[in-house]
Amino acid sequence: MKKIISLALAASMMASMTACTGTVDSGSSTTAASSAGAPATAAATTAATTAAGESQSTSASGGNNGKTIKIGVLTDRSSAAAATVTWAEAGAILAMEEANEAGGLNGIPFELVYRDTASDSANVAQKATELVNEGCIAILGPKSDGEAPTGATWADENKFPMVTPCTMNTRVTVENASKYMFSCGFVAWPIAKMNAKYAADKGYQSAFFIGNDGGASGDSRDFFYRELGDGFKNLGSNQVSSNSTEFSTIISSVVGKNPDVIIGAVAGPNFVSLVNQGTQFGLWDNCDYLGWYTCDSTNTTALAESGNYPYGKVHGVQLWPFWLDEIEGNAEFAIKYSEIGQKYYNKEIGPSDMGYTWYVGIKAITEAAKTTAGDLSPEAMTNALSTVHFSTLYGKDLYFRDFDHLMAHAYYYVTAIKDPTNKWAIPVGDIYAVYQGNEMLPSKEDVQKYAQENGYTFTDLSTK
Repeated sequence: MKKIISLALAASMMASMTACTGTVDSGSSTTAASSAGAPATAAATTAATTAAGESQSTSASGGNNGKTIKIGVLTDRSSAAAATVTWAEAGAILAMEEANEAGGLNGIPFELVYRDTASDSANVAQKATELVNEGCIAILGPKSDGEAPTGATWADENKFPMVTPCTMNTRVTVENASKYMFSCGFVAWPIAKMNAKYAADKGYQSAFFIGNDGGASGDSRDFFYRELGDGFKNLGSNQVSSNSTEFSTIISSVVGKNPDVIIGAVAGPNFVSLVNQGTQFGLWDNCDYLGWYTCDSTNTTALAESGNYPYGKVHGVQLWPFWLDEIEGNAEFAIKYSEIGQKYYNKEIGPSDMGYTWYVGIKAITEAAKTTAGDLSPEAMTNALSTVHFSTLYGKDLYFRDFDHLMAHAYYYVTAIKDPTNKWAIPVGDIYAVYQGNEMLPSKEDVQKYAQENGYTFTDLSTK
């Protein structure tokens, strides 16, 4: 896998989303099969029709006369954030393929059925309802943290299980807590704790925050300062649209304030623009950056290829340590993931934490389905997700905590550096610390205290 990430990957991030396994009909907000983006074999894709229109779905070929077990996916193929959707969906497909290679559920293969929300919370309820009407047993999504509160409300009102891979925030786990909503992605609170611990260890005294307008972004800032206390200097905060690529005015202000570190909550095109413009202003000569998705190829490829990546200056949380050869099966997993990008999307993709969280979400659903004794009703699947335990190469005994349904991942805190083995053309992680999920996730008492301080009602999901 010499230099596994190439310039083609950088170009593909910004390419038209018509290369996905479906194209978007903006008039009907549904997806339809596209010959340009069709998978390599006709058997790999089927069209599932609803009253609202056609939905692209991905399944494995097999001798079950078309009978499949459907899992819904709320994706984004039409907004600015769709630039990274290939990496996300590839993770979901990999988990589905693994489950089907292992025999599916009693010989019946799983199938993914997609709906495009365009990362707009106004579309979540309609698209989720369409997936229920398709006969799906559970839903992976929504994709973005801005949609998650709406997703949690819909799941609770419709009593239907939803597993979101987005970065989770307290607007969902506290304000909109639901027994039907589960989180398999990053969580803003422990990200903030890990960044704060690193800042304290390194002796940083001041920070400036730059993030997008999602709930997780604000949480990652607020809990960072909460951890460090009043003695740590907060030099300012700017939140931009997730579609924003203009940071020069913000950076000019930051340079004038000279913080020790930037607390960052941007990803994908946001992050690439911030780093490029920060380089022009000499920002990385004076301060470091703390965040997450630290070595994710959706963040790093274009910057590494252009020579603008600030190696040694970016620190943060990583879920998929793809560069660690000592993890048995790691290289093979990365190859399988990359091959899905080629097979289904005709794109070269590299390791991505976003893809890994989508992989974990589908794996949680398929593993839960195996424990229901054939009862795939919404209530049975919800109960199964509440108690499911499984492992991946990067985390042993993954599960959703009973009182808040957050997944207890293994977190790798790293500094992004050039690969000393020259195997990867994107940054790899110099590991500073490895934390088990419950070391950094808030305890029940922490959440109760936070809810009380902010006037929220704490809901203990273990009692539901």
